[in-house]
Amino acid sequence: MGITDRLFGRCDPDDRERPETDTEVSRKAVSLAQQGRFTEAIGCFDRVLEEDPTNVKMWNNKGVFLDLLGRDQDALACWEKALEIDPEFAPAWVSRGMLHRRRNRFEEALACYDRAVELNPDSAVAWYNRSGIFVAMRQLDEAVACYERVLSIDPHFVAAWIDLGYVHFLRHQHEEAIACYDRAISEDPGNVRVWSLKGGALYALGEYRKALECFDQVLSLDPRYSAGWSMKCSALYHLGMYRHALACADKALEINPDCELTSQVRKMLVSLIEKW
Repeated sequence: MGITDRLFGRCDPDDRERPETDTEVSRKAVSLAQQGRFTEAIGCFDRVLEEDPTNVKMWNNKGVFLDLLGRDQDALACWEKALEIDPEFAPAWVSRGMLHRRRNRFEEALACYDRAVELNPDSAVAWYNRSGIFVAMRQLDEAVACYERVLSIDPHFVAAWIDLGYVHFLRHQHEEAIACYDRAISEDPGNVRVWSLKGGALYALGEYRKALECFDQVLSLDPRYSAGWSMKCSALYHLGMYRHALACADKALEINPDCELTSQVRKMLVSLIEKW
């Protein structure tokens, strides 16, 4: 999830009376952060909060930026402040949950997301993040139910289609996984990850030529994606195209020379070719 998905602006008519709306401030902060100017980005929120110390959206957004800097306690303090002002401000619960999730504190994260969906049962973002906790805990039935809830709220939520597909893959339901990946591709045909995952599912089914088509698509989108070359190498190996597979292994190792698995596959291919 990108930084802008975690920020919350305010577009009320009253905002027109202020020089900048909360949304404009947040966009400016994102621009500064993208330039590595995080101190100035946080300063954008501080200036708003000096004038409007009860602005829960700006407290949340400041916490998001502090979280990105790894300043956990400062970030949590911002979200605590937001929830002190408005205990029913669901985005702050989502933000807290995301911090706990990255620290592998699953129970704490789940409690935050439970509160968020209780407050806002139509929040696709909250349900999506809740789904990820169940995946991490390998409670896959619960994860599927959450992803389905996300997609009932927002059928165009690409990441949810991808992750639902991955859960099906983990359950060895490869056809169902491919159907989810196809839906994601229809929404976002330039998504390298979903093409890779679809290729992996086809590979698991033994559909090596169809998998190869996916990996070729991956590499047309990102020729420097070393894993794409490695996956193409594997598909070509199973098709008996050893020299082509070796060329792909060489390309993968040119990009990422530290991949031990690809190095091992390359040695095997060289041995096979030498026996011919």
